[in-house]
Amino acid sequence: MTFALQHVDLLRARAAAVDFDPHLHDTYSVVAVTSGTAHIRSSRWSGTVRAGDVFFFNPFEVHAGSSAGGPARYDVLYPSETFLDSCTGPVRPGEIRTTRTGVVTRSRTTRELVDALSAPIADSASIEESLRRLLRECSFSVESPALTPMSIARMACLLIRRGDARSTRTDDLARQIGVNPSHLARSFRRTIGVPPQTYARQVRVARARELICAGFGLNDVAQMVDFSDQPHLTREFKKVFGVPPGALSRGVGRSSR
Repeated sequence: MTFALQHVDLLRARAAAVDFDPHLHDTYSVVAVTSGTAHIRSSRWSGTVRAGDVFFFNPFEVHAGSSAGGPARYDVLYPSETFLDSCTGPVRPGEIRTTRTGVVTRSRTTRELVDALSAPIADSASIEESLRRLLRECSFSVESPALTPMSIARMACLLIRRGDARSTRTDDLARQIGVNPSHLARSFRRTIGVPPQTYARQVRVARARELICAGFGLNDVAQMVDFSDQPHLTREFKKVFGVPPGALSRGVGRSSR
């Protein structure tokens, strides 16, 4: 996987993979398949994607997949909430915006995005405009939290993301939400696909990604997100992205020059 920073609200990655374990990202993920076929599963949808298709994950949506045959090649765009605001309109504080779209099969709009991503010389403006057109074709919902298994899990996710994920315990989360800890743990695992503490560790990796994109050194990042040392950060980062954090640091460095 290689990285490039289009601008602060849009990170881009290019990768090839045979399979990847369940993991999550802190932003929306827009994945354009450029070659091969893959079977994708997430806590929200599952299906088979092929070259020319584009599929989507919400922030912190656990997902995994495996290719059919050789490695599948794909580009990923990670738009921020601010970028989504510019496409779909802003949401009010406390509301949760979720894309309901799983996959957009090969179409004129997906081809425009794939072509922009595949251009020999990256054209940031073309990539962003193609992405905006595609996102405007997607279905989004905006919800206020309520005490259902889905919303309990989402509220726990929000607390982990907004608070100190390094010391968040299931008992503390349950107390803030107003539910039994065992009920929270069951709801969270059923809805998100991993236990709350696994999710919290991946939130720390997501924060590390943001800090690396901001130009911080890896040793500093490891301390700032409370990993014991840089090797600990490297192990956790590779579980999510498949490459060490140095690959992102080098990619961001090249993009800024």
